[in-house]
Amino acid sequence: GPNAANLVWATFGEAHLLMVLWFALLMKIHELCLKGWERMKVSISSSRGDFPPLPDRRELSVAALGMVAFALFHSFYISPWNNTFKNDERYIPSRIATSMDSYDAAQRAREYFDKQVGHIQHSINSRFTLHPYFSHTVVRKNMRLEQVVNQRLNSFEMQLEKYNTRGFMIEKDKCAMLEFFQDHDIHVPKIIGIYHDKKKAHEKLKAIQSESASYNYPLFLKGCHLTQGGDKGTVAVRMENFTRNGAMERYMLPWIDTKWEQKPLDNNRPWSKTMNKLLATLEPGIAIQGPFRGLRISPENTPLEAKVEVVWGRAYLGLFPEYHDIIALRGGVFEYTRREKGTPEHWTLGNKEDTRLRWLVDGGHMESVWALAEKVARRIGIDEIRVDIFIDPERPEAPAVNEISLSSAHNYLFHSPYLARAWIGPHLKRQLKASGRESGDEEVRMWNAPKIRATTKDVHLQTLAAS
Repeated sequence: GPNAANLVWATFGEAHLLMVLWFALLMKIHELCLKGWERMKVSISSSRGDFPPLPDRRELSVAALGMVAFALFHSFYISPWNNTFKNDERYIPSRIATSMDSYDAAQRAREYFDKQVGHIQHSINSRFTLHPYFSHTVVRKNMRLEQVVNQRLNSFEMQLEKYNTRGFMIEKDKCAMLEFFQDHDIHVPKIIGIYHDKKKAHEKLKAIQSESASYNYPLFLKGCHLTQGGDKGTVAVRMENFTRNGAMERYMLPWIDTKWEQKPLDNNRPWSKTMNKLLATLEPGIAIQGPFRGLRISPENTPLEAKVEVVWGRAYLGLFPEYHDIIALRGGVFEYTRREKGTPEHWTLGNKEDTRLRWLVDGGHMESVWALAEKVARRIGIDEIRVDIFIDPERPEAPAVNEISLSSAHNYLFHSPYLARAWIGPHLKRQLKASGRESGDEEVRMWNAPKIRATTKDVHLQTLAAS
C-alpha cells in the first residue's frame, strides 16, 4: 500500500535496535566471562582449585531467549525486507564493508558501466528516438532505480488525467502489446486470436475444439487486462481440455468468464496507488497464443527465458528466472553471484564461474537476444524497458518475445545504481538543453540529449513507419 515504504524503514529501524540490544547482551556475556577469568586466576593463585561459578540460570535464559528472538526477527522481518526494495543502493555500503566479494562485485559493476556509456551514447545518437510519452518523467540526479520507476508511473498518471493518453497500455494491456508486436514484425509465439468480445472468445474456443488435432499445445489463454503475477491472468490448456467430454464447458469457458470480470491490481509495491489507478481504466480482453517451440531445457521444464534490461536502445544486462545466480553482460561475459538460501536477494557471495549457460555465448544465442531486445525498445521509443525473451537452444537466430515490463522489480544487485544513472542522465541533459542552460556537472555533461519522436499517436498505436 501507500505506506509500504514507511513500514519498511520502521521495520529496518526496529531491526537495528534489536542488533544494538543483542550487542549489549554480548557485552554482558563478555563481562561475565571476564569475571569468571578473574575468579579462576584468584582460585589458581590461592591454590584452592575452585572452579569459577558459571553464569546463573537467569542470565543463561536471557542469553538464549535473545538468540532465539534475533533468529525469529531475522526470518520474519529482515529477510522479507531484503526482498522489498531490492534495488536500493543504500544497502551497498553495508554490503561492501562486510564482504570482499561484495566489494569486488561493486567494482566490477562500476567498471562495466564505464564501458557501456559509450555504447549507450552511440545508440542515442544513431538509432534511437524517444516517444513523447516517455519524456515527461521528472528526474533529478542521484535518484534510485525504484524512485525513477515511481516517477515514470506518476508521469503516466498525469498524462492520463491531463491528456487522456494511455501509452502504459503497451505493457498493461496484453492485447495491445501483442498487436503492437505483430504490426512491428517482432517475433512472438503464434497469436491465434485477440478478443475484446467475450462471446467471440467463447466461439473461438469451440472452433478450436472442432479441429483440435490441428493445433500445437499447450495453448495459452491470457486475460489481457491482468498483467500482474498475482492476478493469475494466464492459464495453459492442453489437447485433452478440448477432447475430454465437458472439460471445456467445466473449466475453460468459466475461466474466461471469471477473468473477464476480475479487476487488475498491483498491490504491495511502492507505486501501488498510482498503478492501480492506471489499471482501473483497462477494458477486459482475452488473447489466445500458441506455445514457444523451442526445446525446454530449463530446470522447471519450461522454455529458457532471458529478462533483458534495455536503456536508450542499448541492451545492458540480462537475468534468467531459472538461474537466479547468473547475470549476462555484454561482451560474452557472465557474472556469477551465488545468492544462497538465507540471503537470496541481498548478498553476492563470489564470482565463481561455472559453465551452465556458456553455450548461450558460444552458440551465438546471446547476440540474437540482445538484438531482439534492442529492436523492441527502439520500435516503442522507450528510455528504459525490460524485455523477456524465450531462447531456442536449437535455433540461435530465432528467439521470441514473451512480454515486457515498464516497472521491473527484479534485483540487479550492484548494477542497480548504474542502471539508474544511465536512465536518468540523458533526461537531465535533455531538460537542461530545453531550458537553454548548460550544466557544469560532469555526470550530466557526459550524456547526449535524445531526439523526441515526431508523433502524436499513443505508444501502442504507432505504425512501423513512425517508429
